[in-house]
Amino acid sequence: MSDLDLATRELFVRGEVDQVYYKTPFIEELERRKQVTYRAGKFIERLADTATTESQWQEYSTNEPLRDEKSETLKKPRFTWKKGQYPMRYDIDEETQNIGGPSEITLLDLASWIVKKGNKDRRLFLCAKIFNSASTTPVGDGTKTFQSLVSALNHDTTYGTIPRSFSAGTNDWWQGADPAGLNDNVTSSNQDTAYNLTIANMRKWVNETDVAHYMESAQDIQILMCPTLWDKVAAEAESKVLYKPGLKQKQGIRSCYIDDHEIVSIPFLQRSSTTRNWLFICNMAEWELRIHVKRRWKTTPFKWQGDQSNGYDFWLARMMVIGNLICWKPRSSMWLTNIS
Repeated sequence: MSDLDLATRELFVRGEVDQVYYKTPFIEELERRKQVTYRAGKFIERLADTATTESQWQEYSTNEPLRDEKSETLKKPRFTWKKGQYPMRYDIDEETQNIGGPSEITLLDLASWIVKKGNKDRRLFLCAKIFNSASTTPVGDGTKTFQSLVSALNHDTTYGTIPRSFSAGTNDWWQGADPAGLNDNVTSSNQDTAYNLTIANMRKWVNETDVAHYMESAQDIQILMCPTLWDKVAAEAESKVLYKPGLKQKQGIRSCYIDDHEIVSIPFLQRSSTTRNWLFICNMAEWELRIHVKRRWKTTPFKWQGDQSNGYDFWLARMMVIGNLICWKPRSSMWLTNIS
């Protein structure tokens, strides 16, 4: 079994980038930017800048005293680690029929097949977590579930232990961007307003909102939508603008660039009538997938369980991860829920 253990662990290591990160467009971009990080610690936290301080600048004359002023502009959002595991098991019948026998007897190299399937399902798991498992209810801070784009960008919900409220004017700097325009204070939500998907509207949601206000480079923006919406905007782009189509890796996810912003078709969003109306505008510079260094998709060997008291004649391995998806500046990104 030692050779089998070694081979299956190698399949996980070799498959991690190719099959998981590079087939999940959002994670692929984070990986390219080196924002899939492997660290430890009790919590995930860092200082966040809450506001600008341009009001402290003073214009003065020679005989005018120089004003003294100080602003508190730092807070520390705190995120908890989320834990996940994927069990892989086969029993003695499967072992004798599918592992180690001659080709006319062995139907399938079962252990290798289980590992490859685990890699594929890990990609699907990550994709579901990124898009909140197609739910409009954001994952809360204190739950066991990995947090999502929706957790960060949904208006008026606590995120990173920091509460957000329109009515109370609480922590507007920590809200997702509002599509209605650039606002010093986000006082209402147009997140659920019905909008038509056009190139003009996409430009408005980027150029006339907080997205552009916090944008350092046009290449930082990635716009995510379902294939139906992507086909619509691609058809308009083909006839009106410089249109550069492309593919996201091997499985055929399509992307194109408009105004140097990458527009990406996400197959997962096509699976639900709810998510087909979703659109995300993400400033990729502000997102991070944090994986705990002690559980970075750690894969245990296949271990026979029959040597335990009252054990069973099967082999069990687990793939384990601890991490979370985090946005350090929600005002730089946007989630729209009613696009057609």
